Amino acid sequence: MPTLIAEKPSYSRGPDGRTPFGVPAYQKQIEELKTDTFKNTNFAQTASRRSDAARGYMSAFTSFGQIDVVKQRESEYRRKEEEGRQREEKSRLSQAFKIEKARFDKEWQRRIAAQDAECREAERVLAEVHEVALAANEKKIAEDMSRMRFKASSTLLGMQDTEKKLARANEYKEAAEVATRCYKQRGAEEVAFDRRKTHAAVKPRQENATAQANEMRNLQQKNHALRVKVLRDKEEAFGILCQKYRNLEADQQHAHAIEFQVGLRPEISPLVQAQHSRSTQSATFRGTLKYESLAGTKFDVPAVSMLPEIPPEELSFR
Repeated sequence: MPTLIAEKPSYSRGPDGRTPFGVPAYQKQIEELKTDTFKNTNFAQTASRRSDAARGYMSAFTSFGQIDVVKQRESEYRRKEEEGRQREEKSRLSQAFKIEKARFDKEWQRRIAAQDAECREAERVLAEVHEVALAANEKKIAEDMSRMRFKASSTLLGMQDTEKKLARANEYKEAAEVATRCYKQRGAEEVAFDRRKTHAAVKPRQENATAQANEMRNLQQKNHALRVKVLRDKEEAFGILCQKYRNLEADQQHAHAIEFQVGLRPEISPLVQAQHSRSTQSATFRGTLKYESLAGTKFDVPAVSMLPEIPPEELSFR
């Protein structure tokens, strides 16, 4: 099999799934002490003199006792390494939360801005529609007012007819009295006509203004509801995000606590290595896995779609 130029580091932590393999430096010391113990024991057993045998057994006792000391030091060293790794995993989980929160804030800021722009655009369009409707309404009012004509009442027409008859009958004094009453009646009717004409122009304007104000208010209330909905969706999504990381943190703390509990049955037999890496299953590496899923690793290659565009001057063949 060809070897890879770069391979992601394995998160395999030993055949038992919890502890790493022995530390080489301490394992070397242990093997040396075992060898010394074996040599001293053989020397004592084959010694011809009593003093040499006693000295050999004492040396074997000393070297054999140092094995436990070295194992204890190795255990302490591994424990410190594990505690440091656990602190690093917690730190990386916090970094992953900061990265995802920054992306979360950026995405929801974009959504809120898009919703706000959509609401403003809807209000702008409605305002333009209202301006067009207002111009059309003013044009209709002008046409209606231009078609309005003064019409004399039957009383005024009768008085005018009476005035003409009296004038033809040479009853000028009575005709003058009727003419005076006729002028008063016509003036009153013209005032009433002007009042009706003005009211005919004012009422459509008021009705149109009221309808447009109600329509704009309804749209603004709808836009306000949409803006509030986006903010509430953001709060709900942020609560889900925080709960997800609380679950990850609890899972990580549980896995870290299990690592230092004594007497647990090994997850994997000492003679069998189940897989090359437990990185996709191990909760103990939750921080690193989550951080790398967001920030990537040094082995990641950027996608072609994420690369910056080629400047136009570099595309010319001149």
